[in-house]
Amino acid sequence: MLLDRIVALVALATLAGYLGIFVFSVPRAALFVVTGVVLCLAFYDFWNQIFRQGRK
Repeated sequence: MLLDRIVALVALATLAGYLGIFVFSVPRAALFVVTGVVLCLAFYDFWNQIFRQGRK
């Protein structure tokens, strides 16, 4: 259970790092928006999976 959360957190951090490098390499306004939406959705899914475990 804890290992799953750690792996998910590492994956989320890796995604954020990759998108951060990508955004600063190609500075476009639309890319900032898309990256923000992707990170928000990924964080929401991560957050939802953490707290959904207690509701089962």
